[in-house]
Amino acid sequence: MSRRQGGEDGGDAARIAFKTRFSGWALAWVMRLIFLTSRKRYTNLQALRGQLDSGQPFILVSWHNRNILASFGYTAHSRTPRRFSPLASASRDGTLAALAMRALGVDCIRGSSSAGGAAALRQMLKAVKAGQDLGITPDGPRGPKYVVQAGVVTTARLAGVPIIPMAWQARRCRQLRSWDAMIVPYPFNRLHYAYGDPIRIPRDADAEALEHGRLQVERALMDLVARVEVV
Repeated sequence: MSRRQGGEDGGDAARIAFKTRFSGWALAWVMRLIFLTSRKRYTNLQALRGQLDSGQPFILVSWHNRNILASFGYTAHSRTPRRFSPLASASRDGTLAALAMRALGVDCIRGSSSAGGAAALRQMLKAVKAGQDLGITPDGPRGPKYVVQAGVVTTARLAGVPIIPMAWQARRCRQLRSWDAMIVPYPFNRLHYAYGDPIRIPRDADAEALEHGRLQVERALMDLVARVEVV
């Protein structure tokens, strides 16, 4: 009896794992379709290219509700051997996102401020030391929406790397009824990406300086959101 039950549980787990992997692959396929079939416009792209050309690692930040096409804001312009390592939460949604990113050729660092934060920070610092660029959604994974959490500026200070803000918008899209009002663009669209100038957090920054940097990142991202509304 127990042997049969164990086999059934194992079969259920295998089916769930397969379903999750397939969902991640399907999401990656949809993301690629949307991006490749859409016309793109870029504002201040030189800010990103300048950092890429410098050869020095950096942190690309974008609001959580723009996760669906955020990675293309980096991968469409980077060249090998640079590696992009976005942070994905340890949640079920984070697993789906990480699987989709893997299907796109990008490996995520898992963890967040609410779960696995210390381990994720160690992995990010190790990635930067290896010359990799980081990707962080500074209001994720639980919000509040459009409020930068302290983790991103702390990471930038410890890693000694600049922060590049980014936002994108689609002419035709829908917004989900999620906490972040996730933006889901349609294929055959018009996309507008905008980048902010590098924001540097001093290594000796105290609490006041970190808060100043946090607000600077938040204001830069909101300014970019206003810019990309003109698609």
